[in-house]
Amino acid sequence: MGWFIRGPCDGAKRRRGVVYSGSPDEGEAFVWGVSMPEIPELEVLKENLERLIGGKRIADLRIIKPYIQKTLLPDDLVGQKVTGIERRGKYIEIALERHRIVVHLMLSGRFKIQPGEKPPLKSSAAFVEFDDGSALHLVEEAKLKRMSMWILPGAKGANDIKELGPEPLSDEFNVDRLAELLRGSRERLKNFLLNQRNVAGIGNAYADEICWQAGLSPFKQANKLSADEVARLHGAIRKTLIEAFKETRRLTGNKLEIDESRPFMAVHRRKGEPCPRCGTRVQWVSTTTRDTFYCPRCQTEGRILKDGRTSRFLKGN
Repeated sequence: MGWFIRGPCDGAKRRRGVVYSGSPDEGEAFVWGVSMPEIPELEVLKENLERLIGGKRIADLRIIKPYIQKTLLPDDLVGQKVTGIERRGKYIEIALERHRIVVHLMLSGRFKIQPGEKPPLKSSAAFVEFDDGSALHLVEEAKLKRMSMWILPGAKGANDIKELGPEPLSDEFNVDRLAELLRGSRERLKNFLLNQRNVAGIGNAYADEICWQAGLSPFKQANKLSADEVARLHGAIRKTLIEAFKETRRLTGNKLEIDESRPFMAVHRRKGEPCPRCGTRVQWVSTTTRDTFYCPRCQTEGRILKDGRTSRFLKGN
C-alpha cells in the first residue's frame, strides 16, 4: 500500500441523530442547489466520458491543488491510452494501459473538458491533457474541498480504497441478498441504504426516493422489515435507479454537466409539495448530517417526525 500518500477521506465523525451512515463519503452535508452525484448521474458521466476521452493518450497530468492527490504520481503515466471508463459505487475509474485513475467527486467535484491551450480554470484541482490537445479538468468550486483522486497500479480500483457492498443493479443483488444484508443490520432503513458497505452508490437523494417508492419509513429499523417489505424495497431500488438513469440521460445528453435539480424526483427537496401518490404534503426532517424528505401518509402512518435541529435549538435555549 506504499502508493498511498494518505488514506481516503474518512468523512464526518459519527454523530448522534436520526440519520447517519458510517461510510466515508457520507459527510454529504445538505446544501440547496448542490447534490452529490449518485448512481444515475455517475452512469451518465461514465458513458459521456467514454465518448469524450476513450482511446486518447495522456500527454500530461498536472496537480494544481495538492488536497486532491491521494497517491504518488507514477513516472510512466504519459503516453498511456484510456482503455475504458468504469464506475464502482460513487467512484469513477479511468482505466489506462498500466494504471487506473480513480476519482470521487464528493459533494461539489465535477468534470469539465477544456481545450489544452486554455489556462486552468480557477476551480481546477487537477487536469489530464491528451494527445489531441483536449484536457479533462477536475474542478471543485465549494469552499470545503473534498474531491479526491487516486492513481493506482494495474487493475487496482475503488475496492482497494474502500470496502464497498454490492452494486444495487447487479445480478448479485437479488431479493435474497438484500434480505441477508438487512437481517444483519440494526441501522435505520435510510442509514442502511446510505452505508456503502451494505449497498454501493446510493446517496441521500435516491435513498429518500427509494423509501418513498417502497412506501416505507426511512427511520424503520432495517432488520425489522417483513418479507413483503424486503421485496418492495428491492423493487423500489431497481425502479428508482433505472428510471432516474433514463431521465438523467435524457436531460443531460452528451454533456458532463448534470441538471442537479433532478426535476423528476417525487419527494426529495419537495417539502410542502403534494405527494405524487396520495396528495399529502411532503414533509422534511433535519439532522446534524443531512435532511430527509418523506410522505407522512405513504410512509409513516400519518406521523410527522420531529425536526432534530429544531429540537436541539429549543433544548439549548
